[in-house]
Amino acid sequence: MIYIDFQGGMHGNYLEFVCNKFLAQVPSNSEPFDTSGASHNKIYLGKKHFQADHYFEFRGVKTVLKNSKIISIQLDVDDLLPVSSISLLRAGDYDFDNDELEKDTYNKLNNTDYRSLLDNLISSFFKNQIQESYNAVKDPVWPSVNSLDDFKKLPSWIQEECLLQHNLKLFELSPKSSDCPRPVLREFFKLGFKYPTQSGFMSQQQKMIYDFSNEVYIFPFRCFYKENEFVDQLIKLANWSGYTFDQSTDLTTLHTKFLKKQPYKNSKTLCDQLLEKIILKESIEFPKLDLMQESYLTAGIELYYNIELPNNPVWFCNSREIFKFLNG
Repeated sequence: MIYIDFQGGMHGNYLEFVCNKFLAQVPSNSEPFDTSGASHNKIYLGKKHFQADHYFEFRGVKTVLKNSKIISIQLDVDDLLPVSSISLLRAGDYDFDNDELEKDTYNKLNNTDYRSLLDNLISSFFKNQIQESYNAVKDPVWPSVNSLDDFKKLPSWIQEECLLQHNLKLFELSPKSSDCPRPVLREFFKLGFKYPTQSGFMSQQQKMIYDFSNEVYIFPFRCFYKENEFVDQLIKLANWSGYTFDQSTDLTTLHTKFLKKQPYKNSKTLCDQLLEKIILKESIEFPKLDLMQESYLTAGIELYYNIELPNNPVWFCNSREIFKFLNG
């Protein structure tokens, strides 16, 4: 058995299917795609030779996979935007659209696949936020509060003074207050794009450490979205694994279908083109951008100009709004 190690959403199941079907020649169904576009409907009519899973998360993985061949799907900094987007949509079959993540955020992320992301979000933006914000404007005779529920139990005149006179911002992320403001999410993901070492994907990748007895093939994530590079990797995989690569029209047909099911494959190209136009001071209207794209562009603009953009509820509609801020 050859093992494929990957993070959720990074197409490990698709690579497993392709390797079994076109390298090991295992009889199978024609395509593995489910209704969401993930490759979870794999049906093999013979013993498979490749097996995909999140092995880096397993305890004792070095012992379990000792003396084995491992294909490790890995990303680099340029992959963070598409990976961040597709992971929410495909990992765990939750089908989360990142552009709607501000709705019921807590409950969407409160599961084994995303709990670490949720904990990081709460720790970074919500832990003690209500108490600290309230205490900053609190009159000594006012009651103490520790949660949003406590604040809502205060006399109405205290609440009004806090909200109207002091413009108090009270954020809580919990089962009872499950929505997360979009600007908070934008800032959270922006930091991962701006400082890649802080990204959860990059830190998770650091856990992909294997035993010295393993033969490891690094499969670049970016190759999934470029057919020629994908085929080149399969040829190399065949040579590395000892199998013969069947480069048939069936593979071309399958990969064309795969690419059609990847809504974020061109996301970075689009954002990089917009960023270039901003840097060149071109006056342009922005297309509808999703949350991850807003976060990525915010990071790129801030890094280029060495500034902090205002984190408004609605992101910029055109480049002129950005230039107005840059020009003071």
